Amino acid sequence: MSDFQINDYLLSKECDDLAADIVADFKQDLAADETLEDKRDEMMDRAHEDADGHAWVIYNYQALMLCAHCDTSNGEAFLDDVGFEWNQGESTIYTVATTIAYGEIRARIEQEIDRLIEEATP
Repeated sequence: MSDFQINDYLLSKECDDLAADIVADFKQDLAADETLEDKRDEMMDRAHEDADGHAWVIYNYQALMLCAHCDTSNGEAFLDDVGFEWNQGESTIYTVATTIAYGEIRARIEQEIDRLIEEATP
């Protein structure tokens, strides 16, 4: 049995921390005439990268536990947005779980980045 645990609070905290790191990295590299808003697209690209490589996405068991123990509304919407189709012989429960986990993590990171940009905008 694994010691891995996840719940909605831990998922939100992890995503908020990732977003804060992204914003901090971009904030320190801003030119004098730039704002965080100018870097929004680049920060969203980084959100994709962080979500795509996250252990809770790439490890099937962890993705499945995320789906079982957290609100995955954003991830389910992502699944619909990309037009996920079950392919007999190719798709598994883990294919669905990792796709939902990715969509959920990415959406939460992006939402927190949006909030942090808005908070930093005078």
